[in-house]
Amino acid sequence: MVLPDSGTERLVIRLLERRDLEQVRHLHNHDETLLRLTDVWPVSETQQEAWFESVSSSRTARRYVGRRRADDALVGVFRLDRLDPWNRNAYVGADVVPAMRRQGYAEEMFAYFLGHLFDHCGLHRLALVTLTSNTAALALYRKLGFVEEGRERQAIFRDGGFQDLVLMGLLAEEWRGRAG
Repeated sequence: MVLPDSGTERLVIRLLERRDLEQVRHLHNHDETLLRLTDVWPVSETQQEAWFESVSSSRTARRYVGRRRADDALVGVFRLDRLDPWNRNAYVGADVVPAMRRQGYAEEMFAYFLGHLFDHCGLHRLALVTLTSNTAALALYRKLGFVEEGRERQAIFRDGGFQDLVLMGLLAEEWRGRAG
């Protein structure tokens, strides 16, 4: 399941490479990013390197970076996980550099990947999880056509309290009906 090195009008989208690791590690370790992830632990250079080796050789996961065409600045990382080619589904997600948020980049990356995964890779269903406190992401996912399929109640501890983990899904025909 390889995506072409291409992108959108504003973004170059390509597979994550070793040269991206330090910027991606800083994105992951940023306080605003960690608050939105299910895993709150910062990662070291050594851990990042081991993770990169693991994800680079995985048959069920891929990582892509989005970089601004104008200046090659890192915009974010798109995650493809739990890829199941037999049942034609996967989990997706994205992390956007805090300074790049609220500029439409997350929607641009998601639209690119959803179209490619459904129309060119033949996937049938995509799913994701997010925290109830991640209201901007929830709004984006609903705008893209994802529907809530369930919740893990009080599964995540953040900011002194528990919150739900929201499971959302999108089927190929729903995407095509929306995008078509």
